[in-house]
Amino acid sequence: MNPLPQTAPRTTVTEAEIAAFDRDGFHIHPEPLFDAHEVAAIRDACDRVAARRYATGVEPDCRAWEPGAPPTAVVKIDNAWKSDPTVLAAVTDARVARVAARLIGADGMRLWHDQYLRKPASGGGIVTWHQDWMFWQAIDRPRTVTSWIALDDVTVDQGPMLFIAGSHHGGLRLDLMPRDWTGGALPASPVAGDIVPVVVRAGQVTFHHANLLHGSSVNASGRDRVSIVSHLMAADCCYRPGHGHVCIERMLAQRDAPAPRERFRGPQFPWAWREQAG
Repeated sequence: MNPLPQTAPRTTVTEAEIAAFDRDGFHIHPEPLFDAHEVAAIRDACDRVAARRYATGVEPDCRAWEPGAPPTAVVKIDNAWKSDPTVLAAVTDARVARVAARLIGADGMRLWHDQYLRKPASGGGIVTWHQDWMFWQAIDRPRTVTSWIALDDVTVDQGPMLFIAGSHHGGLRLDLMPRDWTGGALPASPVAGDIVPVVVRAGQVTFHHANLLHGSSVNASGRDRVSIVSHLMAADCCYRPGHGHVCIERMLAQRDAPAPRERFRGPQFPWAWREQAG
């Protein structure tokens, strides 16, 4: 049962918005998909997971931050959905998944993995230019959509995500694989294209293509920048062996794991939306 109360924002996308996604590689949904009550509940749940208070008793799959870390350290926790039902409800929310599915023409979306991200005030290093699919080569096709849910208002001085519009048309660019995520300043854009800062309200969701180049600068403001990210993959995505990822390690440990070239299935990748479910 979804513990979040359901609001009724627009969960459709227009033909013009789909065309813009195809052209630019991203869609910033114009109205919040989560209301203030939901945002507060999700943020509280993420804070509990960060503090190692797990409602389910299950650890997240990966933690890159621990309580007591320096105050300028970025919080990054993967698959917090396993640890808290409110996080699970957020990252598999049908309102989000339905928009993602429409943008790429999919009849269903599964969760690949989530990420809780908190870029602290007056800190939080850069995230250099990258494509998500660079790190997800165990997925056989780039039919994934990263859905970034803002858990507070994002301003231009908070180190917001920066999209390089249209950069997904260049396909997978493993030659641009980051060697160093750190540094005081974001490098110059590696490709042509307008750089679009993701300045949104709490509860808004942005969607971007697996091959869109994006990054972010340091948070120069006095407020944390907080989000929960739902990385969603189309139902027709299949397992490609030979590529490591924590999700693949967990998948291979489960009963009835998909064989090579079979569609992803099983408890590691919960459904977020299916056509027949409405």
